[in-house]
Amino acid sequence: MKRVSVLIVFGFSLLAAPRKPLPGQAGNDNVELVGSVMIDREEIKQAIGADPGPGYIVVKMQVTPKMDQPLAVSASDFTIVSHKDGQRSVALSPGEIAGSGALVVKEAPEQSWGPGTMLNGPIWAGVSPKNSGPQPKTEAAPGKGGVKTDKNPLLEALKAKVLPDTQTKEPVEGLLYFPIEGKVKAKDLTIIYKGPAGRLMMEFGDAK
Repeated sequence: MKRVSVLIVFGFSLLAAPRKPLPGQAGNDNVELVGSVMIDREEIKQAIGADPGPGYIVVKMQVTPKMDQPLAVSASDFTIVSHKDGQRSVALSPGEIAGSGALVVKEAPEQSWGPGTMLNGPIWAGVSPKNSGPQPKTEAAPGKGGVKTDKNPLLEALKAKVLPDTQTKEPVEGLLYFPIEGKVKAKDLTIIYKGPAGRLMMEFGDAK
């Protein structure tokens, strides 16, 4: 009888043990996140519907609120970190990629990320007149009052697919755009969520 009781207790302890997060997933009592990373330029082009140029990684993110009140969701809640070389960037807005300027890289020989960890990679910040990807051609189109305005196809495509800034109780999804230089693999990347629902970390596994 004692042996049976021990087995029963052991079985309940297994059921109560915390579940190990799966690649591309993270969550808590307030929110559930599911993401998939795109590194290949052609795959990114297909997902956006336009080519943003080299030097970008795109993450398709689904955010499912679990709170009673609406959750404020924003692309700026997400940061990407490359463990390969220490690059770190907050998700860019469409205007920062295809607007009048683009982000500029500042060298940071010794960046610290976490206790005892030194990162040797660029920090993305500021605005520069030069875009890291090719600028799309603009075409004139009539605006209000007959005034012609320039349309930017890449900017419009990025806006249409980006994770929206919103407050919602319902699941919402969209794309996150991150600048990353050089070749990286999915397993090198971590997404950090820091928003109204708390702080979470999401890692990815390379496809087999």
